Amino acid sequence: MHSITFANNPLDRASQLRSDQAWQQDAITSEKSRFMIFFEDRPLIKINADRPNEPEILWISHHQLAPLLTNNSRPLFLGLKDELPFYAVDLTGLNLDQILSHPSFATSKFIDARSIAPNLDNPSTGIIAQAKSNFEWNKNNIYCSKCAGVKLKTKDTGYKKFCEQCQSEYFPRVDPVVIMLPCHNNKCLLGRQKGFPPGMFSALAGFVEPGETIEDAVIREINEEVGLQSKNVSYKFTQPWPFPSSLMIGCTAEVDNPDYKVDEEEIVEAVWLTKEDLTKILVGKSEKRIWIPPPMAIAHQLIVHWMNNN
Repeated sequence: MHSITFANNPLDRASQLRSDQAWQQDAITSEKSRFMIFFEDRPLIKINADRPNEPEILWISHHQLAPLLTNNSRPLFLGLKDELPFYAVDLTGLNLDQILSHPSFATSKFIDARSIAPNLDNPSTGIIAQAKSNFEWNKNNIYCSKCAGVKLKTKDTGYKKFCEQCQSEYFPRVDPVVIMLPCHNNKCLLGRQKGFPPGMFSALAGFVEPGETIEDAVIREINEEVGLQSKNVSYKFTQPWPFPSSLMIGCTAEVDNPDYKVDEEEIVEAVWLTKEDLTKILVGKSEKRIWIPPPMAIAHQLIVHWMNNN
């Protein structure tokens, strides 16, 4: 699925090089390397004056970045592309005006990843997802969970934390989330959560619990949220979701009885829709003024996929 936002990362992650300190030291200072910059979870985006509707990640050289690097700046190795090393650096500790006054950043600004993603090409959003989730994990994992007050040592350019006291190792985690469409005959069911904007309906979703398969999670969530018994769970595709670090697993499931009952806690309203109903929604002609999430959301892609295959 090439249309999935935050997917299609084009980099070879080259994980075998993360722990090669000699290689990393040479690569970081090499003029072949390219760096993207984050500040308070936002990537630095270049706005082209002649193409304002085509923003892109600002990639800079080590020479350009060097004046902003401090002892606390640890470049995160993203991977290789065409034999060039790519890195990300979090400069949150610096003064924002100091960063943006750099001549290389004259036409760039830090933009929230969720806001800018729809305007970037998908490979770029995949790189941003990799960097953002890793920075978030590093920020939230400072101390050993077994040894009170003992700070963890960062290894492998930010992909591992190590406690020198108890020898425990910590690695970035990914939280699996199932997102699914219950289907009956020629209809699919969408739900509406309390916090949704007026009129918005989406696919059902929930976290996979420990010791649970994807199929079991889909069946459980459908039953918990709308009281339906489902079967024949079918996996479709996934989406990395770096807010902070989830993996959305898109599925469909069949139900025998269409009589739902919303739980009124997570889901306050639900509706069965045909392909024709959804077509009207997509072109803005829904009689009920229903709308669905935008294309950058896996829920949108899952709905469109169901329409195309129904």
